[in-house]
Amino acid sequence: MKKNQPIYEEMRSLSPYYLTMSGVYLTIAAVLCFAFGGDYSLPIGAMYGIILSALNFFLMGKSAQAALQKSSSKSAQTYMNVMYCVRYLGLFGLLTVAALVPFINLIAAAIPLFFVRIAITIREIKNGRSGRSEKREE
Repeated sequence: MKKNQPIYEEMRSLSPYYLTMSGVYLTIAAVLCFAFGGDYSLPIGAMYGIILSALNFFLMGKSAQAALQKSSSKSAQTYMNVMYCVRYLGLFGLLTVAALVPFINLIAAAIPLFFVRIAITIREIKNGRSGRSEKREE
């Protein structure tokens, strides 16, 4: 098995849903940009948020894969907690940048951060999995 294979398989399975949502979102941002007289910060913010969201998902997968290589469950859990904090501090910092610069719309940048969760939910519904544990017959 290749080192990053599980991450890439998961990203590949989510990509049709994620790319569709991102395309629709960018189209809406572009239409709103022209409807409000060329406020280019909307599509730039949308693209910024889409990139942040994809990067966050990729880093989450990398940290989960690295946690599986840890010697004990305690060290794996500690590693995941630390990486969770680092990822969200990084997101906070990058969204702070979006809030401070005039050419990135903060709201437009924050919305795509929910796209991965929505894509996972849509994929699970489409595949017929509810996410709840099924009762076993004993």
